[in-house]
Amino acid sequence: MEAQAQAQASNPRGGRRTYVVDRHFQLKYTLLLVGVGVSVAALFGVLMYLLHLSALRAYVEGRGTSGAGSTMFWAMLALAVTLAAALSLVGVMITHRVAGPVHVMNHYLNVLAGGRYPILRPLRKGDELQRFFETFQGAVESLRTREAEEADTLRDAVAALSPLASTDEARALLAQLKVMHDRKRDATDVVDVGRTE
Repeated sequence: MEAQAQAQASNPRGGRRTYVVDRHFQLKYTLLLVGVGVSVAALFGVLMYLLHLSALRAYVEGRGTSGAGSTMFWAMLALAVTLAAALSLVGVMITHRVAGPVHVMNHYLNVLAGGRYPILRPLRKGDELQRFFETFQGAVESLRTREAEEADTLRDAVAALSPLASTDEARALLAQLKVMHDRKRDATDVVDVGRTE
């Protein structure tokens, strides 16, 4: 409790309020969405201006503006459909570039949870989360290296202690250490689990 109160006292903003955590990724896609929105709005503005000019001509020529209402309705409907289609396309593109790496890392985490270390292949060109994936790769390689070193230490300990084990209890403990060594060595062997797209 005291540590939490001290942390809040040292942080005058109180809690986490950082909204831009990956500037490149967030700004790139925010600008892309703004660009799509502005483009569709500009298209709508041009369409409305042309409708306005058409209605003025019809009024000046004495034909009235009776058809302007239905034309405006169809223009609004076209705008809504265009905006929905454009934002859906951008949304699918963004989620594909993020969901793909998340899917791959989820697969690798399942392999790790099964007690194996997979071969980590690079992400596709254009995928997001590249830095996160590099950190993930580094963490997995660090764990694999540590496991391999522990397996070597266990192997050396079993080899050194085997001639000294004179009781059944000591031999049973050495057998458990050998099983632990085998499990660690098996886990750190190179396993190609295949690439998932």
